[in-house]
Amino acid sequence: MSETTVVDARLDKLEQDNRRLKLTVGALLLVMAAVPLVGAVMPEQIPEVIQARRFEVIDGNGMPRAVMSDIGFAYFDVNRTIRAMMDGGSIRVSDENGTLRALMDDKNIAYLDENRVTRAQLYADGFFLSDENGNVVWRTPER
Repeated sequence: MSETTVVDARLDKLEQDNRRLKLTVGALLLVMAAVPLVGAVMPEQIPEVIQARRFEVIDGNGMPRAVMSDIGFAYFDVNRTIRAMMDGGSIRVSDENGTLRALMDDKNIAYLDENRVTRAQLYADGFFLSDENGNVVWRTPER
């Protein structure tokens, strides 16, 4: 084979590879351009009903921070301590140690100290305040 024939063969192969590359890049560009257009043409689909037995809000570490289920709602702090909870009969708020600090139910609203002593309570017949030992220090007059 002469040197010219070898150069011509290599040039032909190079031109063929170049055509294939252009076709591949062109096809890829068409596909990339078509994807957003297909998404724009498709209507937004919003479900009529979402059903579940439980919903959870999780933080960046995958830990539940809020939960809604058939028994109620609960909010957790970063240590997984329940800080607030609402169920069918009451709403409760706890401190960072999980100690109940406030309660509201169908009979009263109460505030408790860190030792779980009721310090203030509003109920159907009135209101009272107590000291750290639970002794009533003030009360609304009896009716």
